[in-house]
Amino acid sequence: MKKNIFIYLVVLLLSTLLLTGCTKKDVQEDPVVTEQEEEVETEEEVETEEEEEPVSLEGFTKLKQTLGEASDFEYKVENITGEAKDAYYELKFTLSSTQEGVVIPLFTVEPILSKGVYRVSLTNIFHDTNVITHSKGISINKGAITGLTRIVTDSDTTRAYDIGILGSNTFKLEMSDSSSGSWTFSVKVSYDTKYSPPTIDYGSTEFSSTDQEIEGMSASDGAKITDYSYLYSGGVVKFSIEVASGASNPIPSVTAGYDSEGVLVVTFPSLSQDKVSTWGSTISLPAGVSLAISRSGESSVYRFSGISNKKPFKLSATQSPNLVLVEIDV
Repeated sequence: MKKNIFIYLVVLLLSTLLLTGCTKKDVQEDPVVTEQEEEVETEEEVETEEEEEPVSLEGFTKLKQTLGEASDFEYKVENITGEAKDAYYELKFTLSSTQEGVVIPLFTVEPILSKGVYRVSLTNIFHDTNVITHSKGISINKGAITGLTRIVTDSDTTRAYDIGILGSNTFKLEMSDSSSGSWTFSVKVSYDTKYSPPTIDYGSTEFSSTDQEIEGMSASDGAKITDYSYLYSGGVVKFSIEVASGASNPIPSVTAGYDSEGVLVVTFPSLSQDKVSTWGSTISLPAGVSLAISRSGESSVYRFSGISNKKPFKLSATQSPNLVLVEIDV
C-alpha cells in the first residue's frame, strides 16, 4: 500500500513540473529598452526634424536684377548648365574674356511676366561654345518651370535666353564663382509647388499636309498677338507668333490648312489685338516663302505662299514662352 502511495506522489510531482514548463513557453517577455537606446532614438527623431526644415528663399524676387557693367570689351559664352536643387532650379552661365583690364560683363535677368518668362540678356558676345542653340535648350518641367530656350535677337553680339515659368516663381541672381578673366553667373528660380496647370490644347505633334487646329482663347478672353520671329534650320521654316491673353491659358484659337491655290492659310478667328498686322502686310521668309497678313474685325489671317506641292507643316503651341508655331517642311 505504501509503495502505491509513493508511486502516486512521484507521478503527481512529475506532472506538475511538466505543466509548469509548458506554461513558461507560452509567456513572452517585453523587450528591455536601455537608457542608451532611448537616447539614440531621440537623436534620430531630431535629425529627421532638421532634414524636413524648408530651404530659405531669402533674396528671391520677381524684380529685374543686374550684375556687372556695360563696356566695350569682348566676351565668350563658355558654357550653360542646369541643376535641380531642393527648392529651386539653378542655371549657371560661364563667361570669359582674354582682354587686358576687362571688367565683369553685364548680366541682366528681367521678368516679362506677360510672356511667362524671365529673360537673361548678355551683351558683347563675340564667341559662343555652349550647347544651347535656338533649337536645343534645357528642359526642366518641374515646379512650374518649363525650361531654358535661346531666342532670336537683332544683334549677332547679343545673347538672350528665356526661362519659362508658369506660376508664382521667384528668382535670385548671384555671381557664384569668379577668377581672372572668367565669371560664372547663377540664376536660381524657385519652384511653385502649388501651381495647378490649366487644360491647354498645344496642337499637332507631327508634320502633315492636312488641316490642323488649336482650340484656345478668344477676343473676350483678351487673346492677342504681340510679336513674331522666324528661323530656318534643317529645311524647316519656323515662324513663331508671340501670343497672350487675360486668362490662365495664353494660347488663342487658330486653324491652318492649304487652300485650292496651294497657299497655307493660318487663321486666328477671334483676337482682341494683333500688333504684327499693323507693322506691314508682307514679310519675306527664307526658302522663298512669303507671308501676307490681313486683319478684319477680330480676325487675323496669315497666308504663307511660295510652298510647292502642299509640303507638310505643323501647327503647335508652347507656354512660357507663349507661342503659336507654324513650321513648314519646305
